[in-house]
Parts: sequence; structure tokens; C-alpha cells
Amino acid sequence: MQIEYRQVRKEDGYEWYTLLDEVWRVTYSHIFPKEVFDGRDYAREERARNFTEEKFIGERKIAYVAECEGKIVGLMFGTLDSDYEHFKNDYADLTALYVYPEYQGKGIGTKLRDIFVEWAKSKNADKYVIGVLKDNTRARKVYESWGGKLSEYEHDFVVMNAGYPENFFTFEI
Repeated sequence: MQIEYRQVRKEDGYEWYTLLDEVWRVTYSHIFPKEVFDGRDYAREERARNFTEEKFIGERKIAYVAECEGKIVGLMFGTLDSDYEHFKNDYADLTALYVYPEYQGKGIGTKLRDIFVEWAKSKNADKYVIGVLKDNTRARKVYESWGGKLSEYEHDFVVMNAGYPENFFTFEI
């Protein structure tokens, strides 16, 4: 299985959101109500139309995809500017890291993380944060295996006016 990694491009929008939505449905189906996923599916075309490289790539942000035989199988988005109030100004933020379930466990997520870390390091970041839903035990185990330290800080990730506890793992670069 040959995996290629490259920066995201404007024409990746639909495939980006398809991967994101399908992985959300599998990963969070025991957490969010079905309407959350249906709404994301319904809005996919419009989100894809509004997809721009500028939204994901710039001096302070990075987005990559992993491709296998021309199909995007993983994605990563990160920034030097965390949106989380508790981590603002001090942490780079690995905002999104998703891999199709059938491609998980093959090192794709780790490689995408490494691309982010090398980029953040080149921008003089010395630590980063990853937010994860408290009930996403699989991702939590991965972040622990990567050496992440669980922060005491917790807040609610709000979806459809409902809050879901989100935890944070911090990493040194």
C-alpha cells in the first residue's frame, strides 16, 4: 500500500469533507445524535464549494492529506494559534487529524502528526495541543501512546446546543 502525503488543494474540498463526515459518523455515533451527522451530510456540497486553500494554508496554518491510489484516506489541519482560550498564545494546535477506519493502525495518522510537528518546529513552536472528546477513548489512547500529557483543563464542545466534555493533550516539540 503506497501512501503519498501532500498539501491540500482547493479541488480536495468535497473529498476532504466526505472523509471528515464519514469518520465523524463512525467515531462519534455513540456520542452525538444522528441529526448531527445528517446535517453535516446535507451541507457537504456547500462546505466543499466554500473550501479554499487560504482557509487551511498560510504562514500560521497547515493542511495535508494522505492519498492511497488517488483517494484521500487521511487529513490533517493545524495552526500556530490555538482557538482554545486556555492554550491561546502558548500552543500550536493540531486541530484536525482524521483517517478512514480501514486505514487506521497503518502509521498514517502518526505521519500526518509528524508533518505538523516538523512544520510547527520550523515556525519556532515548542509545544502543541490536541483537543479530544472525553468519550473518544480510542483517540485518547493514541495521544497517550504519543507521549501526550492530559491537561486538567476541560471544556464543553458544543454541537446542536448540547455540550460534550472535551479534554486536551499537550506535547513538547
